[in-house]
Amino acid sequence: MFTFRNWSLVFIIPFCILSIHLAMVFGGYFYESTDLKQQLAQNATEQLKKDLFRMRHVVESSIQNQDFARIEQEVALTSTDLNMMVYVILDPSSTIHFANHMIWRDSDASNVLEGYSHSIHQSVIHSNKPHLEVNFDRLSIQAYYPVTDNNRFSYAQSVELIYVEYNISDLISDASDALFARTIHIWGIGSLVLVAFCFLLYWVWIYPLSRLSFAAKNIDSASFTNNIPSYSTEVTTLKDYLVQVSGKLKRNQKRLNDAEQRWLFSVESTRNGIWDWNLTTGDVYVSDRWKEMIGYQAYELDNDYSVWESRLHREEKADVLNTLQKYIDGHSNEYESVHRLRHKDGKYVWVLDRGRIVEWSPQGKPIRIIGTITDVSSEIKNQTVEIDKDPANQTALTDFINRETLADSLYDLQVYSRKVGQFSAILLINLDNFKVFNEALGQELGDRLLVKIAARLSGTFSSAGFVARLGSDEFILLAKSFGNDVEHANKRALALASEVRQLIGRPFSIADQNLSISARVGVVVCDGSESLEPQTLLARADNALEHAKEPKSSGCFIYHPQRDENQVQPFKLSHELHLALAQGHLSLVYQPVVDGDGHITSVEVLPRWYHSQHGFISPRKFIEAAELSDFIFEMELWILENVCALLKKLQVQGISAPIFSQNISSRHFHQDHFTGVVLNRVHSSKVNSAKIQFELNEDVFSINREWVTTKIAELQSSHINVALDNFGSGLCALHQLKGIRLSQVKLAACYVEEDLNSSTTQTMLCALVELASRLDFDVIAKQVETKSQLNNLIHAKCDGFQGYLFSRPLNEDDLIQLLQSKLTLSVI
Repeated sequence: MFTFRNWSLVFIIPFCILSIHLAMVFGGYFYESTDLKQQLAQNATEQLKKDLFRMRHVVESSIQNQDFARIEQEVALTSTDLNMMVYVILDPSSTIHFANHMIWRDSDASNVLEGYSHSIHQSVIHSNKPHLEVNFDRLSIQAYYPVTDNNRFSYAQSVELIYVEYNISDLISDASDALFARTIHIWGIGSLVLVAFCFLLYWVWIYPLSRLSFAAKNIDSASFTNNIPSYSTEVTTLKDYLVQVSGKLKRNQKRLNDAEQRWLFSVESTRNGIWDWNLTTGDVYVSDRWKEMIGYQAYELDNDYSVWESRLHREEKADVLNTLQKYIDGHSNEYESVHRLRHKDGKYVWVLDRGRIVEWSPQGKPIRIIGTITDVSSEIKNQTVEIDKDPANQTALTDFINRETLADSLYDLQVYSRKVGQFSAILLINLDNFKVFNEALGQELGDRLLVKIAARLSGTFSSAGFVARLGSDEFILLAKSFGNDVEHANKRALALASEVRQLIGRPFSIADQNLSISARVGVVVCDGSESLEPQTLLARADNALEHAKEPKSSGCFIYHPQRDENQVQPFKLSHELHLALAQGHLSLVYQPVVDGDGHITSVEVLPRWYHSQHGFISPRKFIEAAELSDFIFEMELWILENVCALLKKLQVQGISAPIFSQNISSRHFHQDHFTGVVLNRVHSSKVNSAKIQFELNEDVFSINREWVTTKIAELQSSHINVALDNFGSGLCALHQLKGIRLSQVKLAACYVEEDLNSSTTQTMLCALVELASRLDFDVIAKQVETKSQLNNLIHAKCDGFQGYLFSRPLNEDDLIQLLQSKLTLSVI
């Protein structure tokens, strides 16, 4: 099929140049033509004003001297101008007394003159000001000119107005013809010049380039560099580059062949074994290292599928085969499993098994998988312990790395850095929302998830450094040899941290569930020159990890010494929150949500904390600290009680209350007792539950969706509204919202930023809002701060808006005063 991209430069360049020239010339013609009409009309109008001014004095003097013949002569004189269509003198009753056509005399002007308007006549006489108007549709000038004479003469009533219609069509036509002729002349000469330029361009550039393209098919021939004319440096340079690239391709082909051999040697010399499975024939190749891991010599095992399957641990076999089959069927993006293989001596070896489809049939069915296995027994041994008393013989994650062992490793890392003169890196890895996963999935599945994470980390990075589990949801990685330049070391450390996040971010398959969990990484780079205490290094890593949790950090942050000042650590915040609540340092503010007309539809309830030492603490920081402990439950119930109390106060005062919306953490919502406790608090307060709304984050659906759906339905049956926050952030798949009624969805903040002026982002916003509307959700845009943002959101047809553009968060008294005033908050 012939498309635009197949066109030759021989056609494209002349077409573009001539098209631009044509557009510029005729664009100028149309612009000048319009300007010319205006100028000609203005000149004719000015001349007509002068003639009418003179005629006015003629009429006045003639009437005073009773010399009406002079008026007749002046009117007859105007008839010699062929463009003068109408020239009449009227009395107050619109009767024509003098005219350039005899048949009009003593007639009513309204009946014989098509363009005449009696209302304009009266207006001109009343104001005693001339009225001249250019009518481009009729190509004429209409003039109403008053005659200031109050005398009367014997044979007729007094005259008071001169009415004129002057034809300018011939004037404009002649000028337009001259302009068009000049335009054609300019276009013709310009086109000839451009055609000559295109021929020169073809000969100097396009022709040599075309010859070079055809000759490149035989780039290895001796004639390639001799038979191609080149009149420009660019063509000569391109020809030289092609010769160089040809040589590089030959060298790279040899390097590729050598690299294949080196890769095989490299894999075999590390802890990884290789397997290659042909799904069509059933043939399985396993490397010598693969066989060595389970205690066999290269000749002792056949290359057969049963060699692998028969050695799977009986308790894990079904799960491993199911995981592999799901990957082959396309239900998961990759195959990865941590399981045990039976050793030759009868014991079991922990391995990290990974595979990827590398070949498909013409019908799109997978026919070949290649993978690796890594012996992770030593790492898993420190993470798990066999519970012999359990009849199911399951493994449970119990032990963390010994603190003395970690301290020794940190000392050794600094000694090594000083010895070799290179930087080393400490990576502190924290799993996002792992407590929510653990509480929702149960201890057993949570432990299995940690085992898989530990195996994945150790299988990938243990050859580069030391990997261990540091806390309930934290791991630590010590890596060496990052060079002797600090900036280069920082970049390499951040690249390693990003690789860790991507590795953990890949889905895990556990008990027929695909689970996704993200991680944040704090990085410390050291060269051993300071000889720091282990607790100092860990504190710095924890400081960097805290900053890695900020949205702008992209999940990774490297420690800088200046960051130590004025930082409030999470573990300090968590135990001070209880005291702050008891002493009344926690307070609530209320930010209105308005519709398109500025009417308040709901109010979001936001907690604030004033710390006696550090001032106001960011809500993101202290809420995150509260989620690390069970205090989040106590704080959210305290907020609910205050909302109920405020609703009761508004009810007593007879003030119509909007819906009060409260954020509920995913961890709190997943508690078994959540719905029972909150419903009991609401019912005991005896307030209208329809005025309460719970905002859930998108990640609430990441686990146990059926349970979440049941809880939402239970809340809604008691008339409590349920909304979804951060809609469109990607934490919730669309199908998970199937069958769920939501009172509101609040757009993720990224959709409200100023870069919505780009067409692509604006299109995404409009599509997201339309999707939510089709699902019958009211769409609320939060953090609206500028009119530009508001205009974009109105264009996308959002239902409501929240942000400083409408109102800052208000204290209780200010909110009550606003509700009493019934003011609108529109800025449109």
